[in-house]
Amino acid sequence: MTLISTGKRGFTLIEMVVVIIVLGVIAIVALPKFVVLKTDSKIATLDGIAAAMESGLDLVHSKAVIEGQAKGAGNIVHAGVTIPLYNGYPAVDGTDSFDELNRQVKAWLNIDSVSLTTIQQDPDAAPFFIDKSTANNHIYIFFSEDLNDKSVSFNCHIRYENAINATEPVITVKHSDC
Repeated sequence: MTLISTGKRGFTLIEMVVVIIVLGVIAIVALPKFVVLKTDSKIATLDGIAAAMESGLDLVHSKAVIEGQAKGAGNIVHAGVTIPLYNGYPAVDGTDSFDELNRQVKAWLNIDSVSLTTIQQDPDAAPFFIDKSTANNHIYIFFSEDLNDKSVSFNCHIRYENAINATEPVITVKHSDC
């Protein structure tokens, strides 16, 4: 004699609780690893941009030497943009507009960036934005997603300093807050 079961069988309450607990444990273990991966990727991106910046500066300096603009103040046209120079390297003038500084940076550092004024209007305009320190004549490159965190003490950026007291400009990568 065969028994035919006509009832439908589903998950028991205990089976559902066990699945939820297992998923919770997996989430608790995996989440910190994803957070670290994001931080690591931001740090690697900043390091890559800094290396590209150094290569771009070498290219600008070589062009300045060829054009006789390697001593004192001068300028060259690179990628269709006039770049002011000091001793053959890009010279940051803090009184230039955010948009003008962004154009100059994009000419010697092929980066998908916008100015601070643009990113404030459209936070999704580009992955990076260019900021400046007018008093110190520095350029900063930030991740656009960090716009609301940006402050004097926020350390997830690249800073470019003019070559005034050094033979070459100074590039500083800060990533302790990434």
